[in-house]
Amino acid sequence: MIAVVDGSFCNRTCMGTPIERVCIVARARKDAKLCFRDEIGSKKFYGKNKFTPEQIRQDETIPWNKTSVYHGGKWREVRFKEVDKVLWQRGTKKQFLKLIVIAPTPYRLTKNGKVYYRDPAYLLCQESEIASEILIQKYFDRWQIEVNHREEKDTLGIGQAQVRSEKSVPRQPVFVVAAYSALLLAGVLCFSDLRQDAFMLLPKWRKNAKRPSCLDLIQLLRKELVEKATKVPFELKIDLLKALLKSAA
Repeated sequence: MIAVVDGSFCNRTCMGTPIERVCIVARARKDAKLCFRDEIGSKKFYGKNKFTPEQIRQDETIPWNKTSVYHGGKWREVRFKEVDKVLWQRGTKKQFLKLIVIAPTPYRLTKNGKVYYRDPAYLLCQESEIASEILIQKYFDRWQIEVNHREEKDTLGIGQAQVRSEKSVPRQPVFVVAAYSALLLAGVLCFSDLRQDAFMLLPKWRKNAKRPSCLDLIQLLRKELVEKATKVPFELKIDLLKALLKSAA
């Protein structure tokens, strides 16, 4: 299993003890003090010469490699450096790590505008047989977790429910996340994670949406509940169009 985490998990507690069949990929500080193992025959384990990920990025003797990652709906070329058998004395102690440095990515705000560069990324990975190209792709895939967090908070309102029972305080967020996971899984199983004709038409400002969003799935769920329900609870009169528009708000 590959566990991709942000900088707050790049510490002794999370990465200090290796877990069997788990590779943690953590974003590291650019000024983290790293080193190699001392020469064979030396009584010392850690080498004297310390270096930082930023120094590796600026070191012209270490060549850049290229790979393609799928991000933002298209394949993009990424340059990176990798250094094996790295030691982090204050963090993972005698555990060997792999350092991956991802070069700043150029971008433009307009088609003919000035070229800007995003910040470089520094990844510390627990030693494994997994190729660096796969680890980099998993790092870029992590952005989808941020989308999940936004949908859970803004769309489903996790943690906003007012409950009376003390036991409901921890149970309500767990139930919402479980329902959210079931909703996404149903979308994958029924529609292969593709936005098909069963969903409502996209607004004019939103184009080329390949996957259904959480709101798309909620709209379709409400539509099917009203159309296929054999009995409406409490004899409520439901306006289908208003219910669908409310879920799109």
